[in-house]
Amino acid sequence: MEPAESFAAPDEAQGAAEPAAQPAAGSAPTHDIVVVGASAGGVETLQRLVADLPADLPAAVFVVLHTHPDFCSQLATILARAGPLPALAAEDGMPIEPGRVLVAPSDCHLLVEPGHVAVTRGPRENRHRPAIDPLFRSAAWAYGPRVVGVVLSGGLDDGTAGLSAIKSCGGTTVVQDPSDAFAPDMPANALLHNRVDHRLPVAEIGALLARLAHEPAGAPLAEAPAALRAEVDFARLKGDRDAMDRLGTLSPFTCPTCRGALWEMDDAGHLRYRCHTGHAFTQGTLMVEQDAALEAAVYSALRAVEEKATALRRLAQRWPDRYPALRDDYEGRAFELDETAERLRGLLANGGR
Repeated sequence: MEPAESFAAPDEAQGAAEPAAQPAAGSAPTHDIVVVGASAGGVETLQRLVADLPADLPAAVFVVLHTHPDFCSQLATILARAGPLPALAAEDGMPIEPGRVLVAPSDCHLLVEPGHVAVTRGPRENRHRPAIDPLFRSAAWAYGPRVVGVVLSGGLDDGTAGLSAIKSCGGTTVVQDPSDAFAPDMPANALLHNRVDHRLPVAEIGALLARLAHEPAGAPLAEAPAALRAEVDFARLKGDRDAMDRLGTLSPFTCPTCRGALWEMDDAGHLRYRCHTGHAFTQGTLMVEQDAALEAAVYSALRAVEEKATALRRLAQRWPDRYPALRDDYEGRAFELDETAERLRGLLANGGR
């Protein structure tokens, strides 16, 4: 595979906002860049998908599965055993080769660059690193209509914005039928917010990818969305704070990760948020983070209230007869704090409601 034959990256030194189209050498390029994202239930789903791919697949496959940052992923080994294609944990700078599966390593984003991959520890997106959206965006930017994006089983909505980026650059989008998914939310959200080209059970996706890999891709766009490169750069740890006002509008919310301001982006009704250091959230993941922050705040308040009540009782016990008025005041205030503590426990028991 020649690097970015028909969809080269822009000149970084000039800060270009669009890829430079180049004529392809030889035959027209096909759909030879396949990016796949999965989360809950993803291991089994990915095993089935790669088992159905042919050994001579003329496309490179890139996979992101949400994993815990402290967990050393064995997904590459699992996928290599599941199907005929070799599967490897991606390393920074690895060349893009057809007939090979590259898997995002733990706690790193996997990005597609012209001719090679990048592995970075850029800011988390949608509470994850690796995340699906950075992979999809980077592939869309580098290879445009040659890209096929696939969203499989998972929770929440990582991958939804990435599919939109692929579609905006002329690529092809595929989503596992939610009724076929172990965790249907991720594919359901992808379908809700995108005009998807193919909705299939996983048992049919492998054959579709093999067919698409032999079909010509469309012509590259004359101009890619200007905001796309800025978002790719955040995952590459090259984010530009000045780009934030071009990406969206300042919101009243703060980043749950770094406490910076969040800018709001509206992708045809699908709200997303990003801070100037690059942390990114969909509306759904932001609400999950806010729930966690609220719970932590209530626990902190409960601790403070109980400590204050304990301190008041200890002071009251120092002067049981000598200062009865002060003792009674301390005990009364401690009792009021006990009631506050019970209300806080009730909030925690009801999930903050």
